[in-house]
Amino acid sequence: MDLVRLKKSWEFKRVYRFGKTLVSPNVVLYYHVNRLNYNRIGFSISKKIGKSVVRNRIKRIYREAFRSMRENLKKGFDFVLVARKPVIQMNFHKAREELLFLCMKGKLLN
Repeated sequence: MDLVRLKKSWEFKRVYRFGKTLVSPNVVLYYHVNRLNYNRIGFSISKKIGKSVVRNRIKRIYREAFRSMRENLKKGFDFVLVARKPVIQMNFHKAREELLFLCMKGKLLN
């Protein structure tokens, strides 16, 4: 199954309101139990980060990083990834390493 995305604003608001937070210099990762048998992910990248090309590149990098660690993640969570300014210099390997660190910190890995 491919990555399922959060799209509705109420889905994002639920994760922000009831979820927990993991913080790194580049991103803030919110997560909340969704009572489903799979994980969903949403991205929140402000226009302050850059133009659409930059924002879409960041989304592609982090989407692929999540996809690569999909089998290691516990099932049944909604994730919202909020980008911070230094994320512009991010590449795939750094993004994956950072997500692994955050998920270990939050005990989200199997």
